[in-house]
Amino acid sequence: MDWTQLAVWLRAAVALLVPILWHVARAQAALTDDKRVRELLLELVKAAEQIYGAGRGDEKRGYVLDQAIARRLPADRARIEAAVHDLRQAGPARRYNV
Repeated sequence: MDWTQLAVWLRAAVALLVPILWHVARAQAALTDDKRVRELLLELVKAAEQIYGAGRGDEKRGYVLDQAIARRLPADRARIEAAVHDLRQAGPARRYNV
């Protein structure tokens, strides 16, 4: 095999690998962003729980939505409910960072 053929093969390999690696990197970035959004929504749910106490779900949901919008976070009812579920699953020790 001469150098010209090797160069052709290397170019072909790079042309195939670059899009694959780019896709993997973007997918990882999206997962990281999604994880960060979930963490921030959980913090907002904790804050709402501290501010409003037991019950008053509509007020707490409104607070979380308002704060999420102010921070330009993608928040909808499903994401907020998932954060509430995570908070309930965490138990009292994690709930208030004790």
